[in-house]
Amino acid sequence: MKHTLRLLACTLLSAILHTTTLPAGDEIPGTPQKQVIALTNATIHTGTGVTLKNATIVFDKGVITDVGTGVVIPQGARVVDCAGKRVYPGFIAPLTSLGLTEIDAVRATRDASEVGSFNPNVKAATAYNPDSDLIPTVRYNGVLLVNSVPAGGLIAGQSALMRTDGWTREDLAVNASSSMAMSWPSMEVMSAPWIRKGPEEQRKEIDEAVRGIYDLFRQAKAYSDAARAGIDTTVRDVRFESMRAIFERDLPLLISATTKRQIEAVIDFKETFGLKVILADVADAHRCVAQLQKSGIPVIIPRVHSLPRRDEDGYDATFALAATLAKANIPFAFSDGGSWQQRNLPFQAGTSRAFGLSEEDAIKALTLWPAQMFGVDAQYGSLEKGKSATLFVSKGDALDTKSNVLTAAFIDGREIELSSRHTKLAKKYRERGKR
Repeated sequence: MKHTLRLLACTLLSAILHTTTLPAGDEIPGTPQKQVIALTNATIHTGTGVTLKNATIVFDKGVITDVGTGVVIPQGARVVDCAGKRVYPGFIAPLTSLGLTEIDAVRATRDASEVGSFNPNVKAATAYNPDSDLIPTVRYNGVLLVNSVPAGGLIAGQSALMRTDGWTREDLAVNASSSMAMSWPSMEVMSAPWIRKGPEEQRKEIDEAVRGIYDLFRQAKAYSDAARAGIDTTVRDVRFESMRAIFERDLPLLISATTKRQIEAVIDFKETFGLKVILADVADAHRCVAQLQKSGIPVIIPRVHSLPRRDEDGYDATFALAATLAKANIPFAFSDGGSWQQRNLPFQAGTSRAFGLSEEDAIKALTLWPAQMFGVDAQYGSLEKGKSATLFVSKGDALDTKSNVLTAAFIDGREIELSSRHTKLAKKYRERGKR
């Protein structure tokens, strides 16, 4: 009987594994750079606000050794003529579930959130799937770094800044703990027939929620202070241990705050505790420009290709938000949410450019500014001597859906494969049309 039950259990487990296992991407990761490479005669968008015409960029062992016009190419270098083409720093997706989600409609493939509202010890890097079929489709449009962010609850956990090419999670990780993801509670009093709570009760709940956040961070700060002071205690809390990095290493808090009241509440919260903060999903950022300027908080704007949030907003409110922030000298980054959607990230910037954003600021918002947000701008985000050779070559304008056609891409000098499930299916069905 026991043997029969064990056999039945093994059979059921095998069936479950076979039905939930997904095909992994079979693209082979790039090999370390072994030869000096020089990309010549290109239009180089450095990401610093400077565009170089008919220029050359040289990199060796994954590091840029020279960039500009009149560059002397080292003997024995592999020379790639990029006449008529453009070179860009690798684009950075600052807010995504890529690597944590494969198929949105299949629960077994979603690993972006944990049970409970307080999970600062959760790490996206641990759950990241380096064999995701979605990763090659995203890097095909020039997105070479992604900040994979857990979701759910008040504090969802630690995001991870990852490369979009590599064998393992460790290979892919630029920073396995790049920020602490947090969602600010709603600050709006709602009135609708289906809402049974009155305005006063709602205000009371809002006050309690905000007070709860302050109490939580006071406890975390006290825990950090005690640990740094070497106070001997047998009490160890894995969640507060994870939050020590916020106070001791300036780990940024990546806080989702959509409305004007939420944004203003987060600004007050930052000033109270003196923390490093990045604001995300800031649909109402144009309503509190002065406060954002004064606070110095960088922001990640929501999807540009969306409808205005409020009835009184103009039809172009989402399209023009980036230009409004740029004119106010507020550093920002683009986001397209979700996982596979990040392949359209460059085109969010392209639409913003059509509504007043300069090309150089559009490129900065895809490269240098997000690199600065996560503290990796010494290596990534721009094409400068001494920085990582994380870049790509496009036949045309990388912010334009028609002309953004990559001919080569490199991450830390490693040339990466540009095929994906999409390109393979396109090739397959083009063959069908010939028969």
